[in-house]
Amino acid sequence: MKPMQKLTIPNDRMERLHYVKRMFPQAKGDDLNGEWAGGRSNALYKLHSIDAVSYAESHDYLDGSVTHLSPYLRYGCLTLSEAFAVIKRKFGLAAESLLMQFSWRDYWHQVWFAKGNAIYSEIEPPKVALGYAPLTDAIKQGETGLPCMDAFIGDLLTTGYVHNHARMWLASYIVHYLKMDWREAADWFEAHLLDGDIASNHLSWQWLASTFSSQPYSFNKEDLVAYAGEKYCAGCTANCPFDVSYEVLNARLFAEPAAAEAKSHVIKELPVRSASTHRAVAIYVHDEMLSPTNSLLTKPFPKIFVFDPELYSNWPLNRLQFVMDCLSEMMNVEVWIGDTYEVLMQRGVGEVITQTTANLKFKEMLSPFLTKWQPADKLVDLEMSAQELQRFFRYWGKAGPVLMADS
Repeated sequence: MKPMQKLTIPNDRMERLHYVKRMFPQAKGDDLNGEWAGGRSNALYKLHSIDAVSYAESHDYLDGSVTHLSPYLRYGCLTLSEAFAVIKRKFGLAAESLLMQFSWRDYWHQVWFAKGNAIYSEIEPPKVALGYAPLTDAIKQGETGLPCMDAFIGDLLTTGYVHNHARMWLASYIVHYLKMDWREAADWFEAHLLDGDIASNHLSWQWLASTFSSQPYSFNKEDLVAYAGEKYCAGCTANCPFDVSYEVLNARLFAEPAAAEAKSHVIKELPVRSASTHRAVAIYVHDEMLSPTNSLLTKPFPKIFVFDPELYSNWPLNRLQFVMDCLSEMMNVEVWIGDTYEVLMQRGVGEVITQTTANLKFKEMLSPFLTKWQPADKLVDLEMSAQELQRFFRYWGKAGPVLMADS
């Protein structure tokens, strides 16, 4: 990234996309295409275009009806509670399938708040033997020789979007078929996703691996064909590892006893900084609150967003462009590139007000400042015990009756 500087975001979108490429010359990957333009206005258009009935019938199919809301929820263009309310009001109980998917996102984030950085390591002992081989270049570059897996990786690397079912198949292939380290794979996958949601991503990998679930997730060719058709299998000449029954598959993948020793994830610590003695108050805008309607933006203090290399140096180009689209709608927010500490010190900031987050990296970065954490949106305002957060359906048993009750 460039040295510390304040940015002027172009209003014209094509100019803005090119501007991001100039400001972040290290960013890799393709440009953000029009389908994924960031910002609240695009989020609302997608939200009000959803057919929840069609979603319930077909969202498991790769060519089925999906919402494409995940990036907009990830960056706070929409809140979960408003998306939930709109869909529930419009479709009622016919939308239960989609409303439960919103609840899964809330659940993952509640677990992240409760567990913190523990979500990067194994929360529970695995229920089957896991391998910890490093991720290979064949995976990272989409050159496995399997048309299905290479197509899913290609989608990830070019668009940052992979259908949820394809995400599960690819992750199962990496973790259970190839016995590679799920932690490295989860980091790699999240780093390329357009939505890049740490909680949903890492905890889903743990759920699949069986380090945060009762059993591993696996699939075979029959499952793939059922939801993807013959798109990948027709003409495939590879020695298909998936073309076996579940009985044979389970014996092949899970015959060894569960691993006894959990692996730890190393968290990089930021340098220790001196406490600020400045007096100015600022609203720190982070990447989970990118909506012009966020209530903190009404406060009479400077609003500051910083593209800090500690957070954004490895982000793909299209994700940076998406965020810049969001920021372009937030007219009263200063946007900087540089070290967060240095930017806030230059602006004379001693006290920061911001939206709370489970991302401890933000809390570490703001530790030199008096920080007031304001509540973030919660889908359901219920206290969840550790036992209730241990499994989704325990959470849903408490949250579901409240969320699905008649208004």
